[in-house]
Amino acid sequence: MIWHLFAVLIMAVCMGGAAFGLRRLTRGKVPKWTIPVAAAAGMMGYLAYYDYSWYAFKLSQLPAGTTVIAEKRDQSFLKPWRYAYPAVSAFTILDGKFSSKLQDHQVLVEYIEYTFRVDPIDGLDTQAFVLNCKTLERVPIDPKERRAAGAVEKISAQDAIYRQACR
Repeated sequence: MIWHLFAVLIMAVCMGGAAFGLRRLTRGKVPKWTIPVAAAAGMMGYLAYYDYSWYAFKLSQLPAGTTVIAEKRDQSFLKPWRYAYPAVSAFTILDGKFSSKLQDHQVLVEYIEYTFRVDPIDGLDTQAFVLNCKTLERVPIDPKERRAAGAVEKISAQDAIYRQACR
């Protein structure tokens, strides 16, 4: 996060300095207010660039074999550029590692979902699940206690989770 603060400040100084230089070159014909406006535009421009490039950057860091199963795009009052085209603010992946068991003639698959969030500090949430491939039901589990940690959810056969885990 500290590096983003430095980047925002550097962009403000660069754009404000460019406006100041333009003002000096034109011998004061460019109004004074362009300097803070250019600095603010530089800061907002960097923040918008980071907002839209974060998702591709995170995907490039993931190992081969991971599958994106969900993306969350939202709008924010504090990020007005998202009203034109909402950026990805969170996404969920499967790492491709599953453990299967046959119990009572039903295939049970245990897997972990990883959810990446863009916040002021990037966040990562992990949640383990057990999926019943026959009934298309899944339940979140607590990996430490090895028991259910939530309600049973129905999924469809078209979900990426089912297609990856129950091939």
